[in-house]
This record gives sequence, structure tokens and C-alpha cells, in this order.
Amino acid sequence: MKKTLIALALTALPVAAMADVVLYGQIKGGVGVTFGDSDTRDGSITQMEDYGSRIGFKGEEDLGNGLKAIWQVEQRVSLAGAGASEGFNTRDTFIGLEGGFGKVRAGYVSDQFNENMETMDIWEYRTGAGAAARGLATMTRFDGRSQGVRYDSPNFGGFDFNITHQLSDSATEGRFDKPGNDDMGQSTIVGLNYENSGFFGKVGYGVYETAGDDEGQLVRVEGGYDANNLFVGLAYQYAKDMPAYDAYGNGLIGGIADKAHEAAVSVAYTMGAVTPKITYAHGWDQKINGSDVDASGYDQVIIGADYALSKRTTALVSAGWMNSANSINTQTGELEDGDLYSVGVGLRHKF
Repeated sequence: MKKTLIALALTALPVAAMADVVLYGQIKGGVGVTFGDSDTRDGSITQMEDYGSRIGFKGEEDLGNGLKAIWQVEQRVSLAGAGASEGFNTRDTFIGLEGGFGKVRAGYVSDQFNENMETMDIWEYRTGAGAAARGLATMTRFDGRSQGVRYDSPNFGGFDFNITHQLSDSATEGRFDKPGNDDMGQSTIVGLNYENSGFFGKVGYGVYETAGDDEGQLVRVEGGYDANNLFVGLAYQYAKDMPAYDAYGNGLIGGIADKAHEAAVSVAYTMGAVTPKITYAHGWDQKINGSDVDASGYDQVIIGADYALSKRTTALVSAGWMNSANSINTQTGELEDGDLYSVGVGLRHKF
């Protein structure tokens, strides 16, 4: 009897020690079929797709006087098998402080675009050939995270702001003796958000240090309504001296775009367990090396629906079409567009 009590006490020790640690995550993925009808993409492919599965650990400690220490370690996992992007602390991983002054985090952190401004992207996707067609992967291509420091303000009457300074992930000591290169790869992103009675507005502005002579700049504005089972959102994005978008990812355009303009609208409405959704996005032709590049823009339509099987498990179905540059005319040297179609069916479970 005494041995049994000792064993039970020892078993309970790790549980008590881990009481302030929260385990959370999402497992989501499905099967996608993607079709192309252009010269370079003619046919179809069926793939197992992961939609951004992740698992994380987080916790906090009360330091007194309204101050607490916060931390998080989060990583990607994939239903499609491990790849270069999966592994430990591959998502937001940080340590910081939170109190009446707001919140400060240091580590591998998301910026305003990645954490606060993907409201418009109401679709689940990440890997597979259909990602470009069934989600706003092109418009959100600059959203990301890197090593740095982020500050988030308290909420003031529905308003809050944040600023993120991201350091160069590839910085090495060899840059100490190379003036002009010491800040390459760094960026500063600021954000302002507002929400009241279901109405929301968000603005993000980023400055990016690149290898070129000019700093890259990115501006995105989002606004809409999200309440009473209805979501309506609008977004506009302007990029200056940033990498050109290439929806097919085949390097046809490449280089740095002097200017790029994009816009999107998304609508969703929940009726019981079913939420039908639709998105339209458009990218205007880009200006590269001082000239407009014909057929360098895109059009995109996504339709689908979510079906809530429970509070934590949802069935997903979506279909997308994108028209964008797909090949180069060998006689004229000009871009030619092509169509990409994709259909996906999957599941999402949150824990």
C-alpha cells in the first residue's frame, strides 16, 4: 500500500510541474485535384495536401503588479509528410512580457501582415499545386515571420497598434566589416487595427532592406464586417520595389517590381452548420524596370463551404480558378497567360 502511494505521488509530480503549460494546435488537410490547360501545364495531378497543421506549447507566469511573463513554442507539422518547412519552432516562438503597457515579444515572431491582416484569406491551404488557385497565397506572399522584436499596444476604444523590427535571419559576423550590408534583410513593419460592433479596419506598412539600392515598401488596407453570421471583407495592397509576383512559381517574371497593385473581396455567411464562402482577387499588370509588363497580372475566383461537424472539427470543400502568366511566346518574347483550376476536400480539427 505504501509503495502504491509513493508511485502515485511520483506520477503526479510532472503534472503539477507542467500545470501552467498549454498544449494546442490544429491538424488539417485533404486531397486536392489540380488541372491546367496551357502549353506548360496541360493535364491534372492529385495530391495529399496539408493546410497548415501545427502544434504548440505556451504558458505564462504572474510576476505581480499586473505584469506577467509569456512564452510560446510552435511548430509546423504536415499530413503530407515532413519537409524542409516542418520541424521544431518553425512557427511563432518567443518569450516576452505583458502588462498594462501592452505586450513585448522577442524571438521568431509574425508581423502585422502575418498575424493581424489575413482576415481576408478565409481559406485553408498551404502545400500542393492547388495552393495558388484555392487561397490568397499570391496576395499574402510577403506575410511572414522572422527573428526580431514586436510590441503590441493595449486597446484604446477599439484601436490598437503594433511595431515589429525584424532582424536579418542570415546575418553573420562577417558583415561587421562590410558597411552597407549590416542591415540587409532587416525590416520594420507597423500596424494599426480597429474593431467595434463587428466592423473592422486594418492598415499595415512595411519597409524592407534589400540588396538593391532602394528600400522595398509594402502597404495593405483591409476593412469590413464580421458579426451576426456574416463576413464581408475588402483588401487593397500596394508593393513598391518588392519581388514581382508569379502565381505559378515558375520564375517567368522574377526580378523586382517597381510597382504592383492587388485587391480582393471575400464574403461568407453561416447558416446553421454550413458556411458558404466566395473570394475574388485581382492583380494588375506590374511595372518592372520602368515599363508595364503585359499579362503579368492575375484574376482569381474561389468558392467553397465549411461544414461544422462539431465545435472543433470541420469538413472543408473549395474550388479555385486562377488566370495568370504561364509561358513566354518564343517568337515575341512576351508573356502568355493560362488557366489553373483546383478542387480540394478535407478536414480540420482544433485542439
